[in-house]
Amino acid sequence: MNVTEHVYVKTPLGPVGLQYRTAPFRLLAVSLRKSSEGPLGQGAASAAGFDELLEVLGLISGYFNRRPVDAPWRLLSMGHLTPLQQKVLYETARIPWGALKTYKWVAGAIGRPRACRFVGTALGKNPFPILIPCHRVVRNDGRIGGFGAGPDVKQWLIDFESTG
Repeated sequence: MNVTEHVYVKTPLGPVGLQYRTAPFRLLAVSLRKSSEGPLGQGAASAAGFDELLEVLGLISGYFNRRPVDAPWRLLSMGHLTPLQQKVLYETARIPWGALKTYKWVAGAIGRPRACRFVGTALGKNPFPILIPCHRVVRNDGRIGGFGAGPDVKQWLIDFESTG
């Protein structure tokens, strides 16, 4: 049976939620939430997909222990994204820990140098922040730009990676 489940992990940023499907395991979304936002349900992993869930939890925990993350592509549910949106995410995942690139740089890297707004929109729909580090993409003028969890969270992640 294919079931959608949720689990939350405590991090220095606050709770990080994982939404996933079992049998076969596919990660559907990662959500970054401020600790002051609403109650957190605790999900329980079923036996199906338990090893994969542990792998993803290890990647999230590793990130907050300052270990770079390689996106676990085989576990990510990306079928709802267009091929071009996926290309943006693949390119964004290549940005190294602590580095910042611009929307224009990503647009050029995917072969669409004038598609800066498209890149921003695609990154705004990134269902896998942390695993695909869209927080490392900033505006051409150096300002941080948008972020699904809010600009304060994006700035926190940028600062986290640039210190220590």
